[in-house]
Amino acid sequence: MAIHLRSVTKRYGSTLALDALTVSFPAGRLTGFLGPNGAGKTTTFRACLGLTRVQTGTIEVLGMEVGPETSKIVKRAGAVVEEPGLHKTLNAIDNMRVAAMILGRGGGEIPGLLEFVDLASVADRKVEGYSKGMRQRLALAMAMLGDPDILMLDEPLDGLDPAGQVTLRSKLRALVDERGKTVVVSSHDMADIEQLADHVVVIDRGRLVAEGKLADVVGSSGRFAIQVADVDGALAALAPFAPHVEGDLVYATAEDGSELSRALALAGIYPSTLVPERATLEKVFLDLTGGGA
Repeated sequence: MAIHLRSVTKRYGSTLALDALTVSFPAGRLTGFLGPNGAGKTTTFRACLGLTRVQTGTIEVLGMEVGPETSKIVKRAGAVVEEPGLHKTLNAIDNMRVAAMILGRGGGEIPGLLEFVDLASVADRKVEGYSKGMRQRLALAMAMLGDPDILMLDEPLDGLDPAGQVTLRSKLRALVDERGKTVVVSSHDMADIEQLADHVVVIDRGRLVAEGKLADVVGSSGRFAIQVADVDGALAALAPFAPHVEGDLVYATAEDGSELSRALALAGIYPSTLVPERATLEKVFLDLTGGGA
């Protein structure tokens, strides 16, 4: 695992931000990090980077422990936590130069990074004239200085228009698929994560409520799409399973598709198609967090 938290507790005064949180983020994957407002996502990022001290537990990033080895970790981890720290009166190149200087690096990689995030053609424009999507891409380029193994990005898609979301999603996927990076993206937008992530982690009130491969966490909705020649007969046979028609398909709800097959067979009806319908990540998220979004 690229990141592993063990029994991590963090309090801000009387507020419990992380409640004995144990969770892992796999290496070489793009993980969607989900949770309602106040769930502890930003606190988790800050704790992994040594930006806030936790009261109990340990955190390992790339096999190194936060605290004793934080100085080594920050050289191999890039992050955008909360608002990107951009100097709006400077252009993109100068913002990158400032960030590189703070990190103790030269500027040789700046042109390539600006090219990667599609800002090379506007790199001499002041950032105050950038759209939000352009600022997010510039923040990503700055986080990539030093070629980090891990990127932790706090709400990078928030507030972007559809075109900006598509562009940034493609850049993030390329980092994982083509460069083998580990990317963790927090988001409130379930549709973004469903299109983007391989793996998901869901927390609520500082506690883990789900983690795993996206397909495993989402699973089935319990609804099945059924194609039959005798629609009326199928509706009658499936009456205990709340059937209804959508287009040319009959939909019914059951724990297992075999229940539907048996009910249809007893009526002498044999479907040409009977397939489970996938649940949406949004529904799973709301179920897990009690609608806390």
